[in-house]
Amino acid sequence: MRVRALLSLLLLLATMFLANCGGGYTCNATFGASTCTPSSGGLGSGGGGTGGTGGGGGGGGTGPTAFAYAIDENGTIDGYVLNTSAATFAAISGYQAPTVTVNGGGLGMVVAQSQFLYAAIGTANSIYGWSIDSTTGALTAVPGSPYAAPFLAFVSLTGFNQLSMITNPAGTLLFIADAGDDEIWVYQIGSGGALTAVAGSPFSTGTVSPTNLAIDGLGLYLYATSGTVLHEGTTSGIAAFSIGSGGSLGTLAPVVGSPFIFPVPMWALQGEPSGTLMIGISGESIAAGATVDDKSLYVYSIQPSGTAPGALAEVTGSPFATTYPPFNIAVQPNSKNGEFVYSFGVNDSALGYDPIEGYSIDTTTGALASITGSPFSGVTSSLWGQFDQTGDYLFFYSNINSTQLGVIDAAATTGALTESLSPVTLVTPGYWAVTDPQ
Repeated sequence: MRVRALLSLLLLLATMFLANCGGGYTCNATFGASTCTPSSGGLGSGGGGTGGTGGGGGGGGTGPTAFAYAIDENGTIDGYVLNTSAATFAAISGYQAPTVTVNGGGLGMVVAQSQFLYAAIGTANSIYGWSIDSTTGALTAVPGSPYAAPFLAFVSLTGFNQLSMITNPAGTLLFIADAGDDEIWVYQIGSGGALTAVAGSPFSTGTVSPTNLAIDGLGLYLYATSGTVLHEGTTSGIAAFSIGSGGSLGTLAPVVGSPFIFPVPMWALQGEPSGTLMIGISGESIAAGATVDDKSLYVYSIQPSGTAPGALAEVTGSPFATTYPPFNIAVQPNSKNGEFVYSFGVNDSALGYDPIEGYSIDTTTGALASITGSPFSGVTSSLWGQFDQTGDYLFFYSNINSTQLGVIDAAATTGALTESLSPVTLVTPGYWAVTDPQ
């Protein structure tokens, strides 16, 4: 077992950021009837979609637009609901929070198929799973939950993002990075949300100690990065795997040429809907202990066929300059609104966050172009965010004087961000996930 000294540093950083680290918070408006104007892709709209959490989305009508769930350190899973028709984002009324082991915020949380919620709790060495009632948001334990997972003691301690545990776009597979043993665990998500370890799991990542995972938009390839934000001397590269199909679905096989070594090691990657590109960041910033800021987004093309399908190559023009050093990114899960990526950063000079930036993605060339209005000064600055399955709403996590979860409207076709709802205050810091009702 390889438990790296780096984990101690990452735990220290995680404590700093998951505790109240203060800083730049902006919320210029409260939500009211006069500011809610339903439009295509905007508040009150719906639509189907695919993405890292799988499934399609609701919205519109008078029912819930999206549910959000957060791991509570006191030993519960707290629930919140966005209802754009009622102009509210608040705790779910009448919600009975399921109990989990008292914890430190968990190690990850994801939604699969818009109907199953999973949380990794390291202090319990367990994976918990629930089915989601699409009308009320109530959670019911899936068969077999909680699942014993002793390896969770050595999973990422970064606390910066939600990429140690991910699903494929169809929501049929659950992947968990084990940085302590240089392995990736893979589970099939079966009937009723039950988890079954894939034959051969866990799979070795060789020289790459996997902390952050990513999957392409078509769900064909899995990529793992070392996840260290202090890359001095790091040459481990990006490990790449095909994820199989049919009866071998979930069986990881290294892509020819993996791991892929580039001049700048990657902290994290995310795929975009077309499945042709991966967007990456180095995570290098003075705020995270690096000597310089890396104000860049990196774009890699995915080889679709030939001798090494799934292989990565940096596109012409990459890296693309940003205003602030990206520390996390969120990519829209489908292309119905256009293809956009948003970056989140930690401020160098104060304990706070840089404004969110947004970029459109040219899926033919891989080029990125700044969205009009970016960096966005009229929305809350935050540490990281994720989309609901429709791609209409960007949920964000922010620590100011308290830990908050909020929602931003992403405009169709332009990608512009506006915020008209006040964030909710979470009971404690912790991982979180969002889903649309089916």
